[in-house]
Amino acid sequence: MSFFKEYKSIISLILLGGLVFLFTIKFDSVLETFRMGMDAVMPLIWGILIAFILNIIVKCFERIYFPTKVSGWQHTTRRPVCVVLAILTVLLAIFLVGRMAIPQLVHSLGIIVQALPGLYDESSKWVDQFINNTPYISTSGVMNSISTENVVEQLRQVGADSGRYIMKTMSDTVEMVFNFVIGLIFAIYVLLDKEVLRRQLGRVSRAYGKEHRIKGFVHVWRVASQVFSSFFIGQFLDALILGLMVGVGLWCFSVPYAMTIGCVIGLTALVPLLGAYIGGLMGLIMLLSVNMMDALIFLIILVVMQQIEGNVIYPRIVGSSVGLPGIWVFAAITIGGTLYGVPGILLSVPLAATIYKLIKEDVDKRLEHKPDSNETYI
Repeated sequence: MSFFKEYKSIISLILLGGLVFLFTIKFDSVLETFRMGMDAVMPLIWGILIAFILNIIVKCFERIYFPTKVSGWQHTTRRPVCVVLAILTVLLAIFLVGRMAIPQLVHSLGIIVQALPGLYDESSKWVDQFINNTPYISTSGVMNSISTENVVEQLRQVGADSGRYIMKTMSDTVEMVFNFVIGLIFAIYVLLDKEVLRRQLGRVSRAYGKEHRIKGFVHVWRVASQVFSSFFIGQFLDALILGLMVGVGLWCFSVPYAMTIGCVIGLTALVPLLGAYIGGLMGLIMLLSVNMMDALIFLIILVVMQQIEGNVIYPRIVGSSVGLPGIWVFAAITIGGTLYGVPGILLSVPLAATIYKLIKEDVDKRLEHKPDSNETYI
């Protein structure tokens, strides 16, 4: 035992070097193992995300559902009833928005698809007129070099690629739905037994951890809990305000489907940075089937409202509570979305904000014991 204590640092360096060497020569295998591991825990990541969001709503219902009762059936049923009410609230909100938006979106897509043949004919006429009115193109052999066989082959290739893309999209969608369902079940267990889990984690920490490390872990947990709660509450309020602003703006200009588009943008804006653009694309598709001028008005209103939201509202509601600079928000969303998709986007910002806040605390603490200096190193 004394041997390991005496050479602990040397043994640690040897093990670390061995791991780095193994990672270098078996990079593909290690990466594949990592991906398999992440695929296995993805439902749990969904569950943690859902639990954080639902926990905010559960707390609101617990303040209403017999909050002063500490015994009896009211106390026993408080948590299960509030969890069920929270789930029903979220499902009802999604259902109402989907009930308003999806039929209109499908109808608009149908109108656009029906208009495609006429648009193709108009485009063909325009191309023919352009070629006939352009001497260089009409007299050169450019058009003659385009054979029917090449066009057919290209169309076949596009069709094959589209088929593979559709199959992959369907597979990814089924996988995401499966992960969401498993994650929801896991989140329900977490919410129902969160006090038990907290006590068990505390007992394990006291049994195996040192006092200063336990205090550090508790501090990290409290910071993360505060940041995550502030982020999700702020993101919800920000999305709600943006949806109302866009909806009211469209209504003032008598644009069709104003409130429906506002609800869609409010729902999609829950996804940081990218959500409003997704909602904007859906609204644009709806309006293109009605009137090009209405679609243009919508784009102008959306851009103006997003500028107001991004520069005035978001920094006050989300930015001040999370405290993460814009460059790191963009970096976190890029990395999280690339690695884990939608849950990665939603979790990356509060996770990066937690790390940023902890590093800032440590930097401030270390600089307290050093003399002030105006010297810059970059």
